[in-house]
Amino acid sequence: MNGPRIFRFTLVLELATHGIASAVHVAPSSSETLVRPPPIRVVYFVPSDVEPLSNRVERLDRTLEEVRRFYRDGMAAAGYGPVTFELERDSAGRLVLHEIRGRYPMEAYGRNDAAKVRREVAAALASRGIDADRELLLIVQVLLRWENGRAIEVGPYVGSGDGRFGTAHVYDDERLDAALLSSTEPGGWYGGRPCSIGRFNTHYIGGIAHELGHAFGLPHDCETEADRRTRGRSLMGGGNHTYGEERRGEGRGTFLSSISAMQLRFARPFAGDVPNADRTAVADVPEIRAAVTNERLVISGVVTGSPPVWGLAAWNDPAWISGDYDAVGWVARVAPDGRFTLEIGDLKPGRYELRLRTIHSNGRRTTLRLNYAVDTNGTPDTASIVGSVKLARAVAARARGDAAAARRLASDVLAESPPQHIMCQKAAHLIRLLDPPPPGPSPAELPETERSAELSTLAFHHASVGWDRVMRDEAPEGAFIEIGGDFFPRGLWAHANALHRFDLGGRWSRFRARYGLHDIGHGSVVFVVRGDGRELFRSEIVRDHRARSVELDVRGLRELELIVEDAGDGRSSDWGIWAEPTLER
Repeated sequence: MNGPRIFRFTLVLELATHGIASAVHVAPSSSETLVRPPPIRVVYFVPSDVEPLSNRVERLDRTLEEVRRFYRDGMAAAGYGPVTFELERDSAGRLVLHEIRGRYPMEAYGRNDAAKVRREVAAALASRGIDADRELLLIVQVLLRWENGRAIEVGPYVGSGDGRFGTAHVYDDERLDAALLSSTEPGGWYGGRPCSIGRFNTHYIGGIAHELGHAFGLPHDCETEADRRTRGRSLMGGGNHTYGEERRGEGRGTFLSSISAMQLRFARPFAGDVPNADRTAVADVPEIRAAVTNERLVISGVVTGSPPVWGLAAWNDPAWISGDYDAVGWVARVAPDGRFTLEIGDLKPGRYELRLRTIHSNGRRTTLRLNYAVDTNGTPDTASIVGSVKLARAVAARARGDAAAARRLASDVLAESPPQHIMCQKAAHLIRLLDPPPPGPSPAELPETERSAELSTLAFHHASVGWDRVMRDEAPEGAFIEIGGDFFPRGLWAHANALHRFDLGGRWSRFRARYGLHDIGHGSVVFVVRGDGRELFRSEIVRDHRARSVELDVRGLRELELIVEDAGDGRSSDWGIWAEPTLER
């Protein structure tokens, strides 16, 4: 699969206006008795050319009990009681390690080979009657190699999951032991430099806690400025590199953020098999308001959902910084009537992506992405937030075939936003998409009086994309074409591997376009332009969300091909976009 459903931690929110029950408040408390959750399975993966490390069961038991304590204390501090994940133990109480011998030597498993390791693990577990796809796995790998006193990370170190099932890949080492977190003795190595044994454990035990978080379904989040001063670093931000450092007097350490704890409250490893756990969640925001109070962005309104919504989480992610480790998390409880008030602080001038996630009582989640800006005076653009939610409802209405509702909702945005506001542009664009004109002729057939031509409006000689379907001026699931927060009304959806071929007839002089990775996509792509079979342009690998430009001489060319390739690491989330592709005489 290559579409948005495979994003590591996000489902696109499917807003609906009918058939959804009102939100019911599920008030967690420390006194609640929860179903005992199923234990995570600890797999010990050993390449073919090395041996299992000494004292592994006892060391890993101490280490994982330390991580269990961290989560238990974090959940209690967040108000959900001292709950944590379980470990699989035998009848004598010993930690169970499912030892699996790899098919290949250590050097055959690279940093990007998580899927390769997991395939071998899944096959071995299946022979033992365990379905890896229905478990939460911690794969502890003997894939950290020492050379001349330096630790070399060989294999994958990553985690992913959806709150029910997931997998985390981490390393084992004879120095890895929670009992050594307080040690200041030399002998460790991390980040290209020597360090104490304690700091070595800070990074790698913190890494276990962090990657398990991803396996539990947690995305990255950054601590607030106030928390950084008093509590240290968020585990799902940079906290994997500060874990336990307070024991050596080297910092404030790491904590479990409130936004992480909220998502874990009904996650299967913490809550067990809750009712309707396999039921896909849907949500709606029929009322939304945004204002600025005491230098905070205050978003309020009503959220409804099925299964019921009890919490709302938000990641405020600065768009000018690559990645999502800097996304500061904020939370709000949802009242019995669905009302909520969410306050967001730490606002600095610039563009943001705000990801609003509904937390449902069955552990499932939906996410709505909103783009807005904060001006140089620190004032957020509240109209973009309100308009984005209403437009999302209009997009959902169009997706389910209710054109009348989509038109009405988009028209409301037009009426409520300033004429030049980006929300008005998007609303007008959506209304055009409800009744799009048929494609024009091929570029070769346009009369000479047409001095320029927008390729997304013209006939293709051939078009194919690597996921979903060929589309003009929009992306899948009703997404607008956006790169780096900029909206482009004209463009070609080009998920790798994609090809758009046009008949020019030798009658055009210049081709120009913007190109980039759609803001929803988090893959890596290469953009290529060919003319009459000859390569005219090849981009560098594009992994960020910055719109770049290309302009080429196409005089005399009879055929033009716009190509998007994957960057050699698979097609997952490779949402390539040709924005405003244009021909000129």
